[in-house]
Amino acid sequence: MTSNLRIATRVARAALDADRPLVTHLVITRRCNLACGYCVEYDHESPPVATETLRERIDHLARLRSVFVTLTGGESLLHPDAAALVDHVAMRGMVPFLNTNGFLLTRRWIDALGAAGLHAMQISVDNVRPNEVSKKSLKTLLPKLHLLAEHARFRVRINCVLGSSPPEEAVEVARTAIELGFDISTSLLRNRDGSIADQDDPARAAYAEIRALGKRAPSYLGDDFTRPLLEQGAAAEWKCRAGARTFIVDELGLVHLCAPRTGMPAKPLAAYTVDDIRAYFDAPKPCAATCPVAYAHHASRLDKLRSQDGAPISLGAPELVQLRVSGRPAS
Repeated sequence: MTSNLRIATRVARAALDADRPLVTHLVITRRCNLACGYCVEYDHESPPVATETLRERIDHLARLRSVFVTLTGGESLLHPDAAALVDHVAMRGMVPFLNTNGFLLTRRWIDALGAAGLHAMQISVDNVRPNEVSKKSLKTLLPKLHLLAEHARFRVRINCVLGSSPPEEAVEVARTAIELGFDISTSLLRNRDGSIADQDDPARAAYAEIRALGKRAPSYLGDDFTRPLLEQGAAAEWKCRAGARTFIVDELGLVHLCAPRTGMPAKPLAAYTVDDIRAYFDAPKPCAATCPVAYAHHASRLDKLRSQDGAPISLGAPELVQLRVSGRPAS
C-alpha cells in the first residue's frame, strides 16, 4: 500500500498542475453477479476486457499522469486478472483503487490484491438485510468484512447509499464498519439523469448521525459535499472538472465524463489528450448543481480557486445518458 505521505505529496503536485487527472476510472468488465435496483452500470453477459488491452489503457492513463486509477465494473472480481491489473497500475506509478460488491472476496483475492499493491478497496453495503433494491447487505457480507479486517493490507472503505434502504440501516452499517476499522462514506441515491433522488427527514437524520460517529476517511475522500444536497436539495456552488480531473473509460475504451453522462464525449482513450483535458476543465457543467457523484466532487476540490470560463457543455437529449440493461442500451 502506498503510504499516506507519498499520496499527499502526489496530490499536492497534481494541485499545481491543472492538466493532470486526479481520479480516473477504468471499467475492466461490464458483467456483474448482482442486479441492484438502483444500478445501470452492468450486464450479465459481457466477457472481461482483454488484459493486454487494459494494460494499454493503463499505460495511456500513465501518460496523462493520472494520480489514482480505480478499477471498476460491473463486478471487478469477475475479471480473473484483477490483481495483475492492480500491479500494472502501481508499476506505472499510479495509485490503484478497486471497487467491488464483496460477494466474491476470498482470502486468496485479499492476499493477491495486497501483494499487487492495492491502496484501497471500496465496497457498497446498502442495508442490514437484503431487499428488492439491493442484495448488498450487512447480513450477507459480514463474513467477508471480517476476512478483510483480519487480512487486508490495504484500506477498506464501506459506502452506503441513502435511499436504497431504511435510513436507520445505514447507521448500523456505518457503526459496524467503524468497529471493524474501516473508512466510511455515505452517498445519495441518484435519478437516472444523475441528479439526487428525493430525500426525507429520516435520511437527513441518519446522515447527521453517521457524521457524528467520527471521521475516518482521508480528506480527499470525504463526503461533506453531501450535506448541502440533503439540506437544500442543491449543491453548494462548485466547479465540476469531469472530463479533466476525473473521467471514466468504459469497456470499449471510450472516455465519458462520469457514469450519469455516458455518451459525452465518448472519445477513444488512445486519442484523449491534454487538449481534451483543458477543454473539459474549463467547461461549466449545468448538471453540477444537483450532482451527488462523489468522485466528481473529490477530484474537483483541487481547483476551487481556478476559473472555469469555457463554453458550458450541452446536456443534450436524454439519450446521452447510457443506461445498460442486459448488455443493451436502454431507451
